[in-house]
Amino acid sequence: MKYLLILFLCAVLPVTAQTFNSGSTGADGALNLTTPGTVVFDPKTFSPPLDPDGDGIYHFTTITIAAGVTVRLRGDIINVPVIWLAQGAVQINGVIDSSGQDGFSANNTTQRTNTIPGAGGYAGGYPGVGSNPAGAGLGPAGGRTSCIPGDPNYGESGGFLGNQFAVPLTGGSGGGGRFSWAGGAGGGAILVASSVSIGGAGQIKANGGARTSSTGGAGAGGAIRLVAPIVNITGTLNVSGGASNYCGPTVGTLNGVVRVEAFQIGSLSVSGPLYTATPYGLFISSTGSPALRVVSVGGVPVATSPTGTFTIPDVTVNSSSPLPVAIEAANVPIGTVVTLTIFSENGPDIVAQSTALAGTLAASTATANVTLPSGFSKGFLKATFTQP
Repeated sequence: MKYLLILFLCAVLPVTAQTFNSGSTGADGALNLTTPGTVVFDPKTFSPPLDPDGDGIYHFTTITIAAGVTVRLRGDIINVPVIWLAQGAVQINGVIDSSGQDGFSANNTTQRTNTIPGAGGYAGGYPGVGSNPAGAGLGPAGGRTSCIPGDPNYGESGGFLGNQFAVPLTGGSGGGGRFSWAGGAGGGAILVASSVSIGGAGQIKANGGARTSSTGGAGAGGAIRLVAPIVNITGTLNVSGGASNYCGPTVGTLNGVVRVEAFQIGSLSVSGPLYTATPYGLFISSTGSPALRVVSVGGVPVATSPTGTFTIPDVTVNSSSPLPVAIEAANVPIGTVVTLTIFSENGPDIVAQSTALAGTLAASTATANVTLPSGFSKGFLKATFTQP
């Protein structure tokens, strides 16, 4: 009988926790929202103001959203994806809401506007009033004003073109308006990253705006990305497309994407596609998000946060001649032509094309010329381009 002797050495090593660094500098201090009610997150209202460069990146020490608090991330306040970085723990027991606005009906020009997306998403198409038609949804997969092929009496829903990695971070596109109905707006895009943990019983929403009960298209869901060593948030993470969808998007999908990256992931409740992984890197763009703004009309400066209402004008001019509209852009390719659309209470819609953007990628300018009718007018800017 033979025996085989095997010698082996065992060593017991101390258990080390896996780590992840969110990259937060802590420069913005702690974000503590504890008073019950709805809070519209506006970086300009903080003292000192947050995110002065407008890139959508915030460097917190800790984040606390208490039960009973709903934090709205609105695309008319912040027009880029929201990135919250925290050195310490993130506790969400309330609601972070970056959903798109539902479609609505307009009876007169003062009500005629695009629906409001979540921050980082795209607006739904504006409704038609009188002889002025409805508009298509905005975004790379914005819904058309008519389902073709399909029923031409309904607007097309917007699509989501992001990927399972949520890199680059992008929201959903808006649904097309149809007749007197606006399309639902797209859900926004939010990244929350912590060097410690993300937890709580709260919710995060980036769902698309509903078609409601009539003819506009629904908005597409957006993106939610959570990154930390431990993620244990028990409320719903919602990136569903807008309800009552009739005509689905031709491009992309109606639902957005949820991505959770952690070494320890608790039980998740998700409405929409879910992807999980371990943390590696955030892959935040170093150039920032594209942005457009009108600087002046006829030489009269426009406030950095215009209201765009038919109640109190942002600019008052007195001219029956063509007026130059000065436009500034950031992170939009040089040579891009900007479309300026103007709604007026006493005239048909005006669509003008600007000169090609000139300058640098970080800061460029263009000019469009328009002749405004008497009374109130409201303007919108749009640039279409391909990012590498």
